[in-house]
Amino acid sequence: MDTLIGLVFAFLWASGPIAAKVGFKGSPPLTILVARFFFAALIMLTLNYVIRRGSPLPRRGDWKHITVLALTNSTIYLGLCWLSLLQISAGILNLFISFNPFLVAIFSSIWLGRRVTRQEWLGMVVSLFGLLIAITPSLAESHASVAGVLMAITAVVTYAFGSVYFKWAKVDLSGTLLNGWQIAIGGIILLPFAAALNGPTLPTVTPNLVVGLSWSVIAISIIGIILWFYLLKKDPVRANMWMFLTPVFGYMQGAIVLGEAVHVTDIIGTVFVMLGLLVSGTIELRWWGKTETPLIPAD
Repeated sequence: MDTLIGLVFAFLWASGPIAAKVGFKGSPPLTILVARFFFAALIMLTLNYVIRRGSPLPRRGDWKHITVLALTNSTIYLGLCWLSLLQISAGILNLFISFNPFLVAIFSSIWLGRRVTRQEWLGMVVSLFGLLIAITPSLAESHASVAGVLMAITAVVTYAFGSVYFKWAKVDLSGTLLNGWQIAIGGIILLPFAAALNGPTLPTVTPNLVVGLSWSVIAISIIGIILWFYLLKKDPVRANMWMFLTPVFGYMQGAIVLGEAVHVTDIIGTVFVMLGLLVSGTIELRWWGKTETPLIPAD
């Protein structure tokens, strides 16, 4: 079940840039991101407090944890990622994001005392190698500014910190409640920055914008993040291993939706990424209800 959830999360998370290319072209990025946060929060909080009713408010001690999650997972990470794409290519951003599992493994071992096995380290290295093979062609033709690179690095480190913090905080709220409040707070914090950078500029409403924003709100900010919190509760190290698959799903979706070319290096890289996830134990193959023996014995 966790494998299926991880695959669905990676697929949905990878669709973010595709939705942006389809619907957000020429729109002020942070203004669109704030709109995405507010619409998602409105849907989830309405579901809990109007339709279901009886849902509890976060306890006093929960608010500080929710605010930290809002800052790390929403405001800083996504805000800087969207801004960095104005100055670096998606391939370079994906390269930085691919180091997220290593950062989470280090933070988890220091902060949570979660011992990372040799099998997991090897799996991460194999997956990273595959990702490098896949994105090398785009990296060779990419140009990047120092500011764009610094924003990408800050975003990835912040996201890794947020992943481990979530596991440590152990906020006792349902996925929809936690996600609704953290996205709402993330949007509120981001709003003044969007106003300062984008000014009064508003996007032109088009069918593509409606489709792209709707997908971003429902598939990514609601379903995707709820699945992400579920995976983080289980194990932040294994959860972040699924990040290796997002660039893979991304170019597959680009080929189907945008007609982008698929290269031989994409296919080879995908094979290595999947092999790394198998080696690490992130993906478990089950036959007739039994889990296969890991490729490499765990420590």
